[in-house]
Amino acid sequence: MDGLLTLYPVSAGSHHPPATAYNITNIPSGVRLEGYNAQKASFSKTINIKQIGHAVLTVPAPSSEDADVFLITLPSLHIEGLIFGSPFIELDGSSYITSSTGFTAKVDYSGKGWLSGKKNSFTATLFPTGKERDVLFNVSGQWTKTFEIHSGPAKYNAKDNLVETWDPLPLSELIVAPLEKQHPMESRRAWSKVAAAISKVDLDTVSLEKGKIENAQREMRSKEKTEGSTWQRRYFTAQNDTTDPVLKNLGPAVGLAENGDADKTGGLWRFDLEKPKSAPNEPPLSSEEADRVAKELLGQ
Repeated sequence: MDGLLTLYPVSAGSHHPPATAYNITNIPSGVRLEGYNAQKASFSKTINIKQIGHAVLTVPAPSSEDADVFLITLPSLHIEGLIFGSPFIELDGSSYITSSTGFTAKVDYSGKGWLSGKKNSFTATLFPTGKERDVLFNVSGQWTKTFEIHSGPAKYNAKDNLVETWDPLPLSELIVAPLEKQHPMESRRAWSKVAAAISKVDLDTVSLEKGKIENAQREMRSKEKTEGSTWQRRYFTAQNDTTDPVLKNLGPAVGLAENGDADKTGGLWRFDLEKPKSAPNEPPLSSEEADRVAKELLGQ
């Protein structure tokens, strides 16, 4: 996407249950992706993870004052390659993308498997919402590599109805500030000692440093409960007492409740457009302030 791409900080919307909220906005175009998710893990031959939550993509429409809105459900995933010592994540199951334009896509994920298949394989169909059998387009291939788009159902795929072949763009370089320039609560800095110990396979230090953070957070939650206060998220707000228009209008088409499974994610998290306006005006913490925050909130 051309222009300045701003990635607002991903936030732990809730610790108990653990849930992550995120927002990505392309400022010149106004395209915005936001969402939140939690995970529920189980073990059966491998590690299986069910994702709880959803994402919302907003795309301004040139010919209308109202933007096009897309509600996206989350696929499950599992870990492959554990036995061979080279683990990697594979998406599986299905997800849906339904839109205010009146169309819905169903995406089915599959993977390499034991004997056949390719990594990150998928098939997808596009159809008028509520009419899943009336396939307008179908897609197949690998979402990290090449895939083809054909018109109509997959059983009629041929060169004549090939709409487009998509090849992935080069990955953009991820640019992050040095640890010493980051806020003490930013994930890379907050968990840097744990990450360093993991890379050294120093499990004693992993347990020690992880315990410091968890105990400090438990103490903070206990203090908040005693005081009757709530930790204010820097960029996100839980909309637990209001009806979310996206879920109300689009949720029924993909089986999402109006509360967005808020009881399983600590809230129905939305990016608060007002909160970032004050963030750039906040002066950076001094080294003494950073040390105090790290000690009080992270036990470091």
